[in-house]
Amino acid sequence: MNTLERIDVLFKQQQNKEAFSLLLKYVEEHPKDQQQAYRLAIVSEQIGTIEQTQQAYLNCLKVCPNNALAYLYAGTFFLAINFEDKGLAILVVGEQLDSKITTLYRYENVEMQTRERSYKADMALRNFYTSQHQNQVGNAQSLQNVAQAIWPQTHNANFQYHVEHQRPHLFYLPHLTAKPFWQECSAFDVAGIESNLAELKNEFLALVDHIDDYGEPYLGDEYKQLGFDKLAGSTNWTALHIYKGGQLNELLADKLPVTLSTLRQLPLYKLNDNPFEVFYSVLKGGQHITPHYGLSNHSLTVHFPLIVPGEGYIKVADEQVQWQEGEIVAFDDSYIHEAVNHSEQMRVVLIFSVWHPELTLDEQAAIRRSFSARKEWQKNQKNYVDNLL
Repeated sequence: MNTLERIDVLFKQQQNKEAFSLLLKYVEEHPKDQQQAYRLAIVSEQIGTIEQTQQAYLNCLKVCPNNALAYLYAGTFFLAINFEDKGLAILVVGEQLDSKITTLYRYENVEMQTRERSYKADMALRNFYTSQHQNQVGNAQSLQNVAQAIWPQTHNANFQYHVEHQRPHLFYLPHLTAKPFWQECSAFDVAGIESNLAELKNEFLALVDHIDDYGEPYLGDEYKQLGFDKLAGSTNWTALHIYKGGQLNELLADKLPVTLSTLRQLPLYKLNDNPFEVFYSVLKGGQHITPHYGLSNHSLTVHFPLIVPGEGYIKVADEQVQWQEGEIVAFDDSYIHEAVNHSEQMRVVLIFSVWHPELTLDEQAAIRRSFSARKEWQKNQKNYVDNLL
């Protein structure tokens, strides 16, 4: 009988103390055995000391860095002993590894203890994120609308969307005027950009032969399971990013002097000193961007069509607009929307976002603080957990 068999027998005979001691020794002697490291942590929480369990879970995370359940159990253990910082950090790293750990409680085929921990983890993170948002916004009366904003994926209370067909799934400000298209967009000087059509188009045309060099599929392969099988991971819908995630594409910057100069004159949606995202959207002929909801309603998406070879349109909620070269189309992409290129040639629009025109500068700043705080906190948790291990 080997050591593991001996441990199993002892547990079956309810000689738990002896079995636990033997398991503890085994894990010390076999530090790479992931299964037994995880087992030790679970058993230690039941019959070991708090100190032993802390060590067992931290060792388990070190040995099993890809075991999302280990993060779920470790995180909820640390929350239970009032080590909130450790618990939340471990949970958010686990959620980044596998987002399902905070939704497992919704499935009846999942073991009850796992469901209970999943629910506790979900609520702990929801409460933290909601409190973090409110702390970043502050108590000023002029910012109360932003303080009452909803992060749909992490809000800690039930809520309802106020407008049919509008379902932003990242950030939602219920008080903002909602309509699919903003034909009379007061957020920026529409005529100013439309008058630059020829120069803006020429700068793009100079890049046409290098689309494969500078572009990338707008949607990654992971979107194939979300109804975008013809577009995900494909150049059927290509993006040439001028800005992405707030970073300027240095490969294109010196090739687009007029475009960049024009963009600087616009109230672009920003989370840092740069626009969050600006890109050329190249949709091949015969392609259909299927109906989907955008992330938020605190900004408007703007299409500036540069090449429209034939019939093509964007549909937002129940309204449909055909692209016309040089004519701005501003819309709220938190509504369900889709786009179609019925021609046999590529359609190209320059896409950027501007702040919703009803948001004050102070409200914009508060939103930026909230987004930045969440992003920074999430980024720091991986380092925090690594240091624990």
